Formats: sequence, structure tokens, C-alpha cells
Amino acid sequence: MESVLCVDIPVQMISCTDTDGKITPIRFRFRDKTGELVTVTVEKVLSEDQNTNRMGACFSCSARIYGRQKIFSLRYSYLSHEWRLSRLRI
Repeated sequence: MESVLCVDIPVQMISCTDTDGKITPIRFRFRDKTGELVTVTVEKVLSEDQNTNRMGACFSCSARIYGRQKIFSLRYSYLSHEWRLSRLRI
């Protein structure tokens, strides 16, 4: 079965940043290969790397996408202020 998801695609993100600058992804949406707008609520952040000496933050998360539990990476660029979805495990 071919995935309808692209790799390394931009997403619209709702996140929370606390007073210490720690970012927590909450919900995001993206367009898949068919053009459908998909909204995903992050159920759990499995790991994170928010080292401010780097170019951005990386989060390994899990959520239900298309009715199935998936593990994926979300990346935030400190320079461009852009969120991207990558490494979606089918």
C-alpha cells in the first residue's frame, strides 16, 4: 500500500511555549499528496531535542493519522520559524 503522505512537508502548527522557551507541539495540519487537508492532534511527545545552540528543535511524536497510530518527527527551524513533518513511519 502506497502512502499518501509526503516526506518533509511544511505544516501549520499550534504549539505552546512556556516562560522558559520550551516548545510543546499540540496540533498541526497539512495537505497530503491527494490535496486533502489533514488535522492531527499530538497525543504524546516521545522525545525532544530543543538545544538552543542548534538550528532548530526536533520532536518525535505519536498520534492517530487516518485512523491508525503513527510515529513521526516534527521539526521547528529557529531561523525560518517553520514547522515540518518528517520521518512518518507507516
